[in-house]
Amino acid sequence: MKVRLEDIPPEGLEVEFSDHRARPRDLGEVVTEITSVPWARLRLEKQGEQVLARGEYRAGVRLVCSRCLQPGQAELSGALELIFSPPQTPAAEEVRLGGEEMDLVFFEGDELDLAQALRDEIGLNLPMAPLCRAECAGLCPVCGRDLNQGRCDCRRDQVDPRWAKLAKLEIKK
Repeated sequence: MKVRLEDIPPEGLEVEFSDHRARPRDLGEVVTEITSVPWARLRLEKQGEQVLARGEYRAGVRLVCSRCLQPGQAELSGALELIFSPPQTPAAEEVRLGGEEMDLVFFEGDELDLAQALRDEIGLNLPMAPLCRAECAGLCPVCGRDLNQGRCDCRRDQVDPRWAKLAKLEIKK
């Protein structure tokens, strides 16, 4: 959803939208499917050249488990606060953002792309190491068997030969 700056009155503008155009890769590399269309309700207020967007969002996605590589589900929701700002510095100049400026979204022209900002926010809120379930046992590092489906007969007490010399080191106290 795009909103033109001239369509935002001085008292602000309430918008609610669903991003039906979002694709899994738009949200993040670990997303394999969108199970609940990204949705947001925002209040837009002009503050000089900037536009403050406050509200809430939600989305449901299917992810690849980082332990067993099986599908897992994540429901994302929360408060959303973004500051849309025109670029203020030349492109060649480096820009450093502090913690309070991390929700800064630069825009060019006279339109705000709310759908893209929503996709970016969802991508930032995805779990770094998604799990199919909290108690996921993962894969055996030796044979690759899914340990959620049963144990394997691999020995895990063997030392990798590349690290064997370290086992012989003695630490003097």
